[in-house]
Amino acid sequence: MAENKQTELNETAEKKTNKERIKDITDSIEKGIKELFESDKYKEYLATMSRFHRYSVNNQMLIYMQKPSATLVAGFNKWHDQFGRNVKKGEKGIKIIAPTPFKKKVEETKLDPDTKLPMLDDNGNPIKEEKEIQIPMFHVVSVFDVSQTYGKPLPQLASDLSGNVKNYDAFMEAIKRSTPLPVTFENTGSADGYFSVDEQKIVIREGMSETQTVSALLHELAHSKLHNEKLKEDMLQEVEVFGKKGLFSNDRIDVDTLPPGLYCYDLRGSDEDVGIPATIEESVTVNHAGCIITTEPMDFGDSDYIPLNDELYFTGGEKGIREFWQEVFPDKAKISRSTEEVQAESISYAVCAYFGIATEENSFGYIASWSKDKDLSELKSSLETINKTSNTMICDIEKNYAQILKERGLDKTEDERSDAMYESSLNYLYIFRNSENTWDYSFYDKNTLLEVDGGRLDNSEIGIEEAKAEILKTFEVQIEYSEPLENDRAELILEDILTAEQSHSETLKDMPDKSITQKDMEAYGYSDDNMLPLTKEAADKLFDADAVIYMLHYDDTEAMVLDKNDIKNHDGIFGIEKADWAAVKDNYLKNAEMSTEDDYDMIDGTINNGDNKPTVSELEEAAKSGKPISVLDLAEAVKAESKEKIAKSERPSLLAKLQRPLPEKKNTEKPKSQEREM
Repeated sequence: MAENKQTELNETAEKKTNKERIKDITDSIEKGIKELFESDKYKEYLATMSRFHRYSVNNQMLIYMQKPSATLVAGFNKWHDQFGRNVKKGEKGIKIIAPTPFKKKVEETKLDPDTKLPMLDDNGNPIKEEKEIQIPMFHVVSVFDVSQTYGKPLPQLASDLSGNVKNYDAFMEAIKRSTPLPVTFENTGSADGYFSVDEQKIVIREGMSETQTVSALLHELAHSKLHNEKLKEDMLQEVEVFGKKGLFSNDRIDVDTLPPGLYCYDLRGSDEDVGIPATIEESVTVNHAGCIITTEPMDFGDSDYIPLNDELYFTGGEKGIREFWQEVFPDKAKISRSTEEVQAESISYAVCAYFGIATEENSFGYIASWSKDKDLSELKSSLETINKTSNTMICDIEKNYAQILKERGLDKTEDERSDAMYESSLNYLYIFRNSENTWDYSFYDKNTLLEVDGGRLDNSEIGIEEAKAEILKTFEVQIEYSEPLENDRAELILEDILTAEQSHSETLKDMPDKSITQKDMEAYGYSDDNMLPLTKEAADKLFDADAVIYMLHYDDTEAMVLDKNDIKNHDGIFGIEKADWAAVKDNYLKNAEMSTEDDYDMIDGTINNGDNKPTVSELEEAAKSGKPISVLDLAEAVKAESKEKIAKSERPSLLAKLQRPLPEKKNTEKPKSQEREM
């Protein structure tokens, strides 16, 4: 099944617009959900979900449908650059949906930093300032499972919390700390445990095996989080908007936490007083004046906003979101006892699977009969509930477990850590021990989440903190870095880095010169969005291909290249307009590919070219197992890895790049607009 699903998804994701690709993949997710609720498939899905608990339900379903055995996924470039592994020739990428926000400059009212009120000029008019905002967008990207790659062994990124029985007490304590409710052990008869709503406590049957006790406690913990009528929640103000009941919050609301049937929209404040809502919008970054929760979706028509026109009234009451939902949708709010049990048991199974606790007695044989009368929205709603609650519990337990081990002196010392993420005001520093027992490291820009520098320390005798100190000394870094970030936050950042790198790779596909970016051009001093940057070498080749090339200056002006001497004598960067690049792109790229021996761009998710020769570590493993190996292969592998290490060590530092003097400004060329008039 998985192979057929993967083929279908790859076919739908190619040769279509981004909108069409998203629609096709979303449809396949819905079909997959309907087919999922058969007992044998459902259990497999929960195991996959637990391994990717930070992913959305949509992406969990996509990974499960295409490769249910997946354990760790990453983009093509990340496998190669960060883990020293290559995607095997002919492997198909797993299609997932990734956020690819774009930035837009907007004008907004400048606020007083103390009073938060609009600042006025001498004439009493609001002062405006330009800000850059981020607009959310999504597109389809390819990732690969570790089983689709070969190369260096992976570093141990996290310890197996449940593998060592001697830490059972610590693990149980970590679960208990994940709830404010008391947990007691009593004689409960035949029941493994229960959650008491009236007494607000969890009771577990005493005398069970360790596995059964953990499973039961997680089951009842899930009940206490999801099915607790007395759970306290924040109060929001009751409102009427366009004659309909709703709730208002001054703060932003996580739409993923809303019960089914509720909708959330942002309010934008007026330019005169940002505290007074003027419009309703899907998302507001600047002049945010609060959020409203409604029971019906807003109809924006062809517009991006709906003027309020005094149609927002505060009725004076207060309600929590769940209380409001139960009042408006009593049928939806009152889920059946069987649904509560499916949710709690599924969460318990997923959390146990994540921590490697075998709970084979959970057959889920009742899933098919439970789901047969449920519509798609109900099934997906339950999956989202299971996903969110499992993720919260896993993160809490991991955090508590690490703290408890530290308190009890059972944790690894800092020097024994195999990896760590550090944070500064400008970037992240990720350090991990590689297969050669030395240290690899990467600096990531905090804004773009792209790697800006990195390398390797060959000293295997030092611990991770000493490695950090040596790295910062080598780069002469003056800014302060934090203590190692907690595992759950570090994992989130690494996941965001993966998404950013994948999106960046997709963006680079259509760039005429992959060695220079739009940000490089902006930093240089040229900011026309219609211009794509070029280095001197790329400009020279494209000029030979009869493309129209421009010399760019850091005062935001440009001049057309008239002959080869212009390219030779210009010390800055060059550019080609997007429309001109679109006109010559196909022929130019075709000729470039024909002259290139190896293609690492992986445009369609399939590696067409590329070297599939074994690495040194693979050959050594084969020799240890008694298999014959080629001496020639070993020699070539050693030579290849030596070249790679030299290339990495000789990579120019970003700090050095930034310190290079800008070329002297030349005003001998005519402006582009003047030449066009000729």
